[in-house]
Amino acid sequence: MGDLNDAGPDAWVWSVNVDYLSGWRQARESADRLNGALRAAGLDSSTVRAVPNVDADGRGVVRLAAALPAAEELADLLGQRSTNSRRQGT
Repeated sequence: MGDLNDAGPDAWVWSVNVDYLSGWRQARESADRLNGALRAAGLDSSTVRAVPNVDADGRGVVRLAAALPAAEELADLLGQRSTNSRRQGT
């Protein structure tokens, strides 16, 4: 069984018995949704983006690719969200 560290076609051998396309389609839908949320948060898609992929078992995987400044900005945004949620008791 693959895990997130195994994601990517270079990490394993393709199997003819696995439906990789179905998993990739699901990952693409999730990646599109996440990319929309990243843009709505003000992050530039040229510096941070969600990328659809599959693991060795054909399950969809979404990778987050970010330049270092964008990764720091995203971490700050998530930290603020976490802090606000704790303040509101949710």
